[in-house]
Amino acid sequence: MSTTPVNVQIPSDTEAPIIADFVEHALRVAYLDRQHWASLPATAWDAPGVYVLMTSDGSNRVYVGQARKLRGRLQQHNNKEKLPWRRALAVKRDTTAGFNTAEIGYLEGRIAAELNVLHQITVIEGQTSGDETLPKHMMISLDAFVKSILGALRLAGLYISRSNPQTLTEDEQPTSAPVPSNKPNKTVTVADLVSSGLLQAGHALFLSQAGKQAEGSVTTDGEIIVRGVSYKSPSTAAAKALDLQSSNGWMTWKVGSQSGPPLDTFRQQWLMQQTKEAEE
Repeated sequence: MSTTPVNVQIPSDTEAPIIADFVEHALRVAYLDRQHWASLPATAWDAPGVYVLMTSDGSNRVYVGQARKLRGRLQQHNNKEKLPWRRALAVKRDTTAGFNTAEIGYLEGRIAAELNVLHQITVIEGQTSGDETLPKHMMISLDAFVKSILGALRLAGLYISRSNPQTLTEDEQPTSAPVPSNKPNKTVTVADLVSSGLLQAGHALFLSQAGKQAEGSVTTDGEIIVRGVSYKSPSTAAAKALDLQSSNGWMTWKVGSQSGPPLDTFRQQWLMQQTKEAEE
């Protein structure tokens, strides 16, 4: 289980926003009540970033947005209500340059997509398409920020666990292929392939099954992104991508192109590596 280091600043002034610094990605997050939105310092928070507005009426509706000036946008939402929000979370980059407009557009789409698949949450006017104009290497870096932002939403009390948790499908049960004696019944993950160098973050994946086609990409921590949503299980990702009940993702995902090798080829290479290293 991985953890994210966070430094939280709780001011003595009860109207001032709580500030959380996500150290790993240099993200600064402000938590504030709607009635105290004006306490967000303009000098620091009229900056580019993304934000989430949350209700307290039990409807679990949220509004996901992006703005070049976060504080100014929150003022607009306060004056002209699109959602009866009561709390807000604002995220900016705690660096000299900060985010640019293409980056916050991409993050807005990723956060909205991740929340939109949760049955217990309704996203209002979230842009699930995101901004695809960024170079691949920048998308990879921003994908790493998404988990920190979702973690920030957990700190805000938003329940973001998927109601249909990903479980191992039959094709992803511990393999019966030869494995080192000290690693019996190993369940190989995409993360194993990335950490070993067999796959790289940003690798494009392609699907073609039942007359349908889809694409995905690999993240730095070994998940597969499909339509802005990340999945640990290749088979879950494949089924969601194709809108099917099930799909053996290890066989249906092709690496690099529709005619590329199946993901399972890299799984078998990983197993062979582990066996060879154990014998040396």
